[in-house]
Amino acid sequence: MQALRHPTLRRRLAVAAALAVALTVAVASVSAYLAVQSRLRADIDNSLRERAAAAAAGGPARGRQPAFSRPDRFLDLVREVPGAAVYIQLVDVDGDTLQAPGSPRLPVDETVLAVAAGSAGTRITDERVAGADARVIAAPVAPGVAVQIARPTAEADALLDDLRAVLVVVTILGAVLAALLGWAISGRALRPVRQFTSSTEDIAAAADISRRLQETGDDELGRLARSFNTTLDALEGSVEAQRRLVSDASHELRTPLASLRTNIEVLQRGVDMPDAQRREILADLVEQADELGKIVGDLVDMARRADVADTQETRLDDITRRMVERARRIAPRLAIAADLEPWVVSGSPERLGRLVANLLDNAAKWSPPGGEVEVRLRAGELTVRDHGPGFDAADLPHVFDRFYRAAAARGMPGSGLGLSIVRQVAEAHGGTAVAENHPDGGALLRVRIPGERPGGDGARGGAPAG
Repeated sequence: MQALRHPTLRRRLAVAAALAVALTVAVASVSAYLAVQSRLRADIDNSLRERAAAAAAGGPARGRQPAFSRPDRFLDLVREVPGAAVYIQLVDVDGDTLQAPGSPRLPVDETVLAVAAGSAGTRITDERVAGADARVIAAPVAPGVAVQIARPTAEADALLDDLRAVLVVVTILGAVLAALLGWAISGRALRPVRQFTSSTEDIAAAADISRRLQETGDDELGRLARSFNTTLDALEGSVEAQRRLVSDASHELRTPLASLRTNIEVLQRGVDMPDAQRREILADLVEQADELGKIVGDLVDMARRADVADTQETRLDDITRRMVERARRIAPRLAIAADLEPWVVSGSPERLGRLVANLLDNAAKWSPPGGEVEVRLRAGELTVRDHGPGFDAADLPHVFDRFYRAAAARGMPGSGLGLSIVRQVAEAHGGTAVAENHPDGGALLRVRIPGERPGGDGARGGAPAG
């Protein structure tokens, strides 16, 4: 019952082929039937015209009485024309008729009388004669006299009936044969589709996204298999990234949580603890809570989609200026010099602000007391340089990796996500992030964001670095 309610593609193809062939054969059959019918009727009509012409050629020059006094001459002329048996009748303008021996009386109406009177030309009509269908011609043969010749159509009708039966049988057999061939051919043609479907169902049932479909050929199925495999690659990468994120996050959260627990337990046991020690522990708790909150915030930022949802025209120089003022308040021991050129980008002010803040936080963390941080924005390239130790050669390839922390940073607070967020935000805005060591010492971070100078001068820049 399920298969009947939801027909398979193979069944639909077979039915479609049968309907297409049946429709084609039916149209061809109807066309052939009408052509044969028209030809048979034309042959009968031509035969009737020949006989009527023969009768008219043998008629008297004038008067109608000779036609009736010598009807045998007209009838003999009609009979001499070769062809099928016919019924013959003479009609005058008064409606009087004279039939050939063995001929039934043919129907006479106003049209026939008009032909006899000469006010109408030759007419051919369908009539019932002696209980059978016939074609009847009425033609003038003399003044005031018309001849009617009827030819039964039984022979032609029988031929058409036989033809109609044959064409109906051919149409039905053609539809059945088309359905069988469509079923057989579609089964063979759809075999790769069934294999593709079976493979995808197996992957879904086993939840094994490491499996891949076999890519064969450049046809639609081959392209579909490649597209499906690409989707699986992206899904597997996403799942692996999620798994690594959860693993790294649990590792990073374990240390501050353990420290928080230890300090809280000390406070619980230390009934007679000196006030100074208690204040020190409480200060540690606040610092650890802040660090935990920063890690959670970084994790939330990393979990965001790579695209930019709240896009708007944003002045990157204004955002950088605000973040510089913030860094000066947080780290008053540093000298932060800013040289900012106006630059308009299309992006998220919140996420761009986080990018700049992370660059400045990283510079502040590695700068010596009283050190200087140089911030520069030119043609869409934002550079932040500190005067610290710079990057070790072994660390440079991993600066923007999530949770990566250099050996020298293991004892410092932080989650190892700050620069990862920088790269993610830059790429989400169509830009790039590059880390290097300045020739005169210290670390140098470059971020390029596509945009243009304000004022509509058309100058653009910030293209990704090659």
